[in-house]
Amino acid sequence: MERPYVWQMIKEATDNLNGRISYSDIKEYINSKWTGVNQDTITAQIIVLSVNHDSRIHYPENHKPRLTNSNSPYDLLFNTDRGEVEKYNLGEHGVWEIYKDENDKPFVRQFSEGIIKKIFTPTDIVWFKNVTNTTNGEAYLQLTENPFVIHFPTKHKTNVLSPAVDDIILVYQKVNGIAAFTHLVSPVDNELIEDDTRTDYRYGRRVKIIAKTNRDNFIPVSSTLWDRLNFSGITQGNACKLENISNIGNIDELQFDIWQRFTKHFIPSEQQSATTTSAIINELQITNPDISVTEGELRLVAHLVKERNRKIVKEKKQQAINSNTLYCEVCAFSFAETYQSNFIECHHLSPIGQAGVRETKLEDLALVCANCHRMLHTKFGGQFLSIQQLQTRIKSFQTV
Repeated sequence: MERPYVWQMIKEATDNLNGRISYSDIKEYINSKWTGVNQDTITAQIIVLSVNHDSRIHYPENHKPRLTNSNSPYDLLFNTDRGEVEKYNLGEHGVWEIYKDENDKPFVRQFSEGIIKKIFTPTDIVWFKNVTNTTNGEAYLQLTENPFVIHFPTKHKTNVLSPAVDDIILVYQKVNGIAAFTHLVSPVDNELIEDDTRTDYRYGRRVKIIAKTNRDNFIPVSSTLWDRLNFSGITQGNACKLENISNIGNIDELQFDIWQRFTKHFIPSEQQSATTTSAIINELQITNPDISVTEGELRLVAHLVKERNRKIVKEKKQQAINSNTLYCEVCAFSFAETYQSNFIECHHLSPIGQAGVRETKLEDLALVCANCHRMLHTKFGGQFLSIQQLQTRIKSFQTV
């Protein structure tokens, strides 16, 4: 029998191993069936086959642009964590693409038909909803479809369309008799779904899953900061806006707390929201260790998440390194000269929150030091300063 290619060995291993599997699991399976297979080749081929792995474009199988809905045999896996993959599922993981930029350099990104994919942040959690299932004792934990219809009590028909598309609804229920948070979901359209077969829960809304637990790893309310709230009166099955919960206190703190609890439960197609937000929070913690408890800081995180695009930021920094201009465009501070480090931060000259969705070019970005970046995101007299205005402000203090 002719020996298969390594990528075909990986496919067989994936077909025979269920769920999320590690690189080691795949190698163990292959080594049990074939001898003398180079282990580095297996690792390289796993990367080749992973639709969301940035390094897959370095291999000849992936040099030409394509979408992952084109039935290529090399679009087989989806990276879920460090050293872990699962079988790529178009419906669950979405369409990804290999594309080339204006300089003919290949990159990997999630395909969105010209629309920038929504990056969720903690501040998008603005609704709370209790769900229940009197038959099973729990609701929506065994879902196989996404999006799905989340149901509302018939008497709350007028509440069904209250959450906006892209708002996040925090789902609360009793699991095994324990008060728990189980889902983060978001409406995908404004259609009112009516089901005549239901009496008490006749109306529903189509939502997509952002993050989801199951009956074994749900998040007990008692383990979160939400345990201090009185849920009496807001567990009737309607969607309640967080700001309307009596004595809720610091909403930012609660949003950040529950976001952290759900981080490991984000579904693969929404993992970018968790990853990007985490990266930005880590960056801000360098200059502000109190971010998790300081009122308003999470609003800054949300703003920075919207403006962040790691690929173009990396290219902007590399451009400056190549031209020996890696210094702050406001105050001219150089991390390279002072610390022998190519560190710098990147700032959008026109805030995305004001200008809406658009294509960002290198000239739309400015390289700034951490101090100036924070000042560019601080309002003075109710307004954010431009690069030039901050330069003028610094010079005015230097000449006093």
